[in-house]
Amino acid sequence: MLASALSSRAFASVASGGVARVTSVCASRRVARVVVRAASADPVPASEAKSLAGEARAPKRKSFGETMGFGGWAPEVINGRVAQLAFVSGVGAELATGETLPTQFHDHVFALAFASSLVAFASFIPSVQAKKYTAEPDSKGAFGPFSPGKEMLHGRLAMLGLAAAFYLELQSGAPLFAR
Repeated sequence: MLASALSSRAFASVASGGVARVTSVCASRRVARVVVRAASADPVPASEAKSLAGEARAPKRKSFGETMGFGGWAPEVINGRVAQLAFVSGVGAELATGETLPTQFHDHVFALAFASSLVAFASFIPSVQAKKYTAEPDSKGAFGPFSPGKEMLHGRLAMLGLAAAFYLELQSGAPLFAR
């Protein structure tokens, strides 16, 4: 009853060309806030309305083969995420314990395999649960300073940094980041 009264009052105000604002209405301990704004009085063409409605639909899901294939998004994204995690945790463990990266990789194979599997599994969760986007980073777009392009760049830098640190420590036998 309250909602229909508010919506009819807001509709009448918008239909007359005004802007309806009902800030708060208390009814049986409930507070309803309704703000209705009239953007323009011009009608929207049917073709534009169809295209806008098409954008709101859920994106087409790709098969596992397309996702994990040579041209798919997943291999590089997952490797980049694992490299970022491995670089940060490897350097942190090196600073804390003094073990080189090759020693850490040799002694903690299970931890590396578990973390890599967890990252790969978590990368596909949005495809299972999300309705408006897929697990592909480009389907979500940018979120503040985070964007799919920056994630890809940081993953590539982490892969290069991890490979360089691993190689240098393997050749020298000493930790690159000393305590």
